[in-house]
Amino acid sequence: MLVVLGIASGALAGTKMAAWWVIVPPSVMLLGYLLLLRAAAKADAEHREMARHRTARTARAAAEAGRAEVRRPATAAAASGAPAASGAPVASAASGAHATPVAPASEARIITIPAAPEPAEEEIYDQFADAKLRAVGD
Repeated sequence: MLVVLGIASGALAGTKMAAWWVIVPPSVMLLGYLLLLRAAAKADAEHREMARHRTARTARAAAEAGRAEVRRPATAAAASGAPAASGAPVASAASGAHATPVAPASEARIITIPAAPEPAEEEIYDQFADAKLRAVGD
């Protein structure tokens, strides 16, 4: 839309139907919009790069944890003299390594909110009610 507006203002200025400075506002708006798009593209690229780095770091940490878990059951089995089962200790150790501790559930309490007290009955003054009782000119 800004490009069309710039072209239209350029055509008007070129045919002398408008002054030359009519071209300036659409040109400035188009330039500002292009600079904004450039900044947004850079931010998106940085965001993608950080996400890629975070994913790689997580995968690397998971691989390190997997290698550590594979070594532990093998060394424990070797120390006890019993052969380690092929998949069971590794799977149970890997599932327990990433489990987060859960706090014990507290007992829920029911809180009752008392009803608001009724406002005192108040007589509303009507300034026009006693107008009929007064005489004209009072």
